[in-house]
Amino acid sequence: MRLRDRTGTIGARLTVCLLFLCLSVLLQACAPSGGDGAGAGEAAKTSEPAKEQGLNVWFFACSQDADSILLQTEEATVMIDTGLEEDSDALIRKLRELGVERVDLLILTHPDKDHIGGALRLLEEFRILQVMQTACDKGSALQDQLDLRLEGETVTIPDKRTPLELDGLHLTIYPPVEGEYDNANNYSLAVLAEYEGCTFFFPGDAKKKRIRELLQEDLPKVDVYKAAHHGRDNGGSDDLIERLSPQIAVITAEDAEKETKEALEAAGSAVYTTRGQDIHITVVNGVLDVR
Repeated sequence: MRLRDRTGTIGARLTVCLLFLCLSVLLQACAPSGGDGAGAGEAAKTSEPAKEQGLNVWFFACSQDADSILLQTEEATVMIDTGLEEDSDALIRKLRELGVERVDLLILTHPDKDHIGGALRLLEEFRILQVMQTACDKGSALQDQLDLRLEGETVTIPDKRTPLELDGLHLTIYPPVEGEYDNANNYSLAVLAEYEGCTFFFPGDAKKKRIRELLQEDLPKVDVYKAAHHGRDNGGSDDLIERLSPQIAVITAEDAEKETKEALEAAGSAVYTTRGQDIHITVVNGVLDVR
């Protein structure tokens, strides 16, 4: 009897131990382990590319001084100028990498080759819903080709201040005031963009006369300023910078010239240049960041 009782006790204990062991194995298999399981969970989360929210503004690098700028929200795509023709392959590649399928609004500030150079390729590769340009006929072969290609497209030439809204991106277009200028740069369309309380100003290649016109407008202080005429000193550039008081200035060239540089320093602006690098600025939940 003692032996049988002892054997029964041992068997019972073994049964309990086996049950406990099986339960532990099952629990360990179901629950994530301390280090490796958590790491796998993290990897599963971060392996999917995070979709950019809010507004993305790209100032694309060009081989020479040139403007090529993308404003992209979740549902809207706006291009301001298209850089040089020789950089059009790179522009198309970058737009595809960013998931661009169509351009809702293409703004060509004026018909200089460093602003419209990539427009023909852009029209070939993407669906462009609307083109906005200035009333300047430079008579260049490039502009003639572009005008021919734009026949049948939706083209607007604004003659007064024009407000637009695309997916929360508020744009104000400022056309040149006079009908004729000696220099094509003074025909530049200027663009004020606002998104979630953050403001950007793009004056094209505005020179002295055009800058004087812009100073007559009720322009606000801005967060980001694309320096007029690639940061060159055009007489009045310093006054425009003082009016705008930008936190950030983007020079679409290797560097700004002396008076412009001094004015930006006086304004306390952080200065970025596009020579050799793209500048990426985001606005998410009202917070502006340079990536």
